[in-house]
Amino acid sequence: MKLLDDEDLVWQGHPTWRAQFMRLVGFLALAAIPLVLSVVLAANGVGTGLPVWQWLLVTAALALVVLAVDALRRFATLYQVTTRRIRIRRGILSRRNQSASIGRLQSIDISQSALARVLNVGDIDFSTAGEDSPDFRFDGVGAPNEMVQIVERALENIDDTRAGLG
Repeated sequence: MKLLDDEDLVWQGHPTWRAQFMRLVGFLALAAIPLVLSVVLAANGVGTGLPVWQWLLVTAALALVVLAVDALRRFATLYQVTTRRIRIRRGILSRRNQSASIGRLQSIDISQSALARVLNVGDIDFSTAGEDSPDFRFDGVGAPNEMVQIVERALENIDDTRAGLG
């Protein structure tokens, strides 16, 4: 995403893996099912057609797919805060870009579950002025309280510039 001439990048990042922690644990548990079933069947004298070590390879391959898909999803989402705008870019091959002026922000809300608070991640909702203006959401941001402070400082700089103080 190209910056305007009078615009500086304040923060840039992707969703953190910690935001998907419980989902990853669940999918990794599902990936382990072939190994667990093969061990249980082998312990009961029932053959599966493959030795247990090959089921271990199947489980490892499934786990790698789960981790690769998660990494790709996170990489495909880019959040930016500049001195003038908040921006979201989603996608790798096809892209969707959203942008809103920092000066149009009306409220900034953080959503965190109990686990998200422990992992220091959260979702940040940016409400903007205007009926036709889309709302913005930074999902799975690490240190969301610090992110809000960064945006609020950028907003103060916009206000100072408008008032002739900057």
